[in-house]
Amino acid sequence: MASGLLWIILVILSLGVWFGVPVFFRWRAGRELGRLTRKRRAIVLTYDDGPSDIVTPRLTELLRQRKVRATFFVIGRNAAHHSETFRRLCADGHEIGNHTQDHLNAWKSGPLQAVRDIRRGAGSLAELNVERAGFRPPFGKCTLATLLYCLISGTRLAFWTHDSRDSWHRLPTEQFLEQLRATEGGVVLMHDFDRPQRGPSPEEHPDYVLTLTEKIIDFAETHDFNLLVFSDLFDPPEVSSIRGPT
Repeated sequence: MASGLLWIILVILSLGVWFGVPVFFRWRAGRELGRLTRKRRAIVLTYDDGPSDIVTPRLTELLRQRKVRATFFVIGRNAAHHSETFRRLCADGHEIGNHTQDHLNAWKSGPLQAVRDIRRGAGSLAELNVERAGFRPPFGKCTLATLLYCLISGTRLAFWTHDSRDSWHRLPTEQFLEQLRATEGGVVLMHDFDRPQRGPSPEEHPDYVLTLTEKIIDFAETHDFNLLVFSDLFDPPEVSSIRGPT
């Protein structure tokens, strides 16, 4: 009886460390991002899960017209499959980050499998001669194994402060902008895949992302926020670049 209870306690403690330490790390990282964006009065536009056939080209055209750079956390297999669109991202001066090769959820995968997915995604970008901005875990999920791998390998973990919820229960645009105003900036999470598998009206996703992006750019210009790429938050202000190619 006592030994069984001891095993239960050990299992609970192990799970707490395995999942709890990364959750705490993400919370601390989010607070630090909030501090950095407030300090720089910055908004960072980030897009996950692309590139794609429909949303990414429309998005890059919008960003080009507005002369704004963004950070794209790409899935390795998508970068290879949509190579022309990916080359356009790079040519336009956007920052590229690793979002794994196959978008495995670390909480639902074996530790070796999850680490391998990170490494393969990084390898795909390296083969394309892309300097990576950092690694954004799929669904924001890390385990102790993936967290330790990133820390040991010197891989910067790139979380966010504001979830646009574009792939599920979307916020009204004005409500989202009010959140950015209240926090004095932040790192915005959006997605440039063509159609989410969940959420209300998946077919409206592309228009929502494009509209929200343009509204955020308008908001930043009206209220004197700096539009930065993710790595700019960690660089001295004098070397930051907020504009894309002319």
